[in-house]
Amino acid sequence: MTRSLCLTLILLWCAPPLGAQPQRHPAYDLMIEAAAKMQLAELSLYERKRELGLYDEQLDPGRSGVIGVEYSRITTTLGYPKAKRSAANPDFAAYILRELMDHGIGAGDSVLVAMSGSFPGMNLAVLFALETLDVWSFRISSLGASSYGANQEEFTWLDMEDHLVRSGLLARRSNLVSLGGTGDVGGGLPPGGRTILRQKAEHLGYPILSGSSLRRQTKKRRELAGDPHDYHLLINIGGNQAMLGKGPLGRQLPGGWIEPDQNPWPAPNGDDLSGIIFDFLTAGVPVLNLLHIEDIATAAGIPFDPQTLPEIGTSPVYFLTPAAPRR
Repeated sequence: MTRSLCLTLILLWCAPPLGAQPQRHPAYDLMIEAAAKMQLAELSLYERKRELGLYDEQLDPGRSGVIGVEYSRITTTLGYPKAKRSAANPDFAAYILRELMDHGIGAGDSVLVAMSGSFPGMNLAVLFALETLDVWSFRISSLGASSYGANQEEFTWLDMEDHLVRSGLLARRSNLVSLGGTGDVGGGLPPGGRTILRQKAEHLGYPILSGSSLRRQTKKRRELAGDPHDYHLLINIGGNQAMLGKGPLGRQLPGGWIEPDQNPWPAPNGDDLSGIIFDFLTAGVPVLNLLHIEDIATAAGIPFDPQTLPEIGTSPVYFLTPAAPRR
């Protein structure tokens, strides 16, 4: 079966039944398309993990293929399987696409995307939403992952991304990568962790940021990403320290869409306490902050870690008004 036929079947299978329906979002069909692409990609990752003997049915009952283990040599911090499973819900691709369209982001616009090995599911949601809308993006991936993220040494986020590109399911790979962890230089990783990640990037042909401190790493990110004014949006996934800064302010930012005039943001001063996310906000560029997954899911109408995922196109995120109560 060809991939195009498989995607068509998914779209048909996921379409809600005819009859009385709540009011669909104007981008409903595109939201369905993005979610179906993500679902197909996760099926491919699940099959690959089974081939490698890495799939754990108890941790990943939804067969997303993006749920890791509790601990490995590339594990940065503690993480929670409920959040990682929830972020793997294809409805998040629909949510990202809806947010983009509701805020006027579309073809011809440019977005800076900061991804994290901690939330591979959310990475996929963002990439497929952007590619469905044909939005150009500059992509930076940090490789270290918190518990249950892409923290299996044989199947890191780079392995996932590379597999999907080679399979023709994803258009292209990240522009550059970093080690992540403390300082965005692999700080806090167990012995051997940094070496594993560097070798992985080199083996797969990814350019890697190699600053020796958070200050230098943040400076390099700023230089390579360019002027915030060149972008229409920053999408930040996870808690990368170069993006959020060293102090508590970055992690206190709410999840979801943040307008630049929402608060009096501190002016960036270029030191290691100033996260790149604040460069964008002070430059007048909005941010889609994909952290605090449970809060985002609740606000979007996406179930948080359900026992069974709802069919694509049926969650409240796809609709403008709630369904009429059943008699």
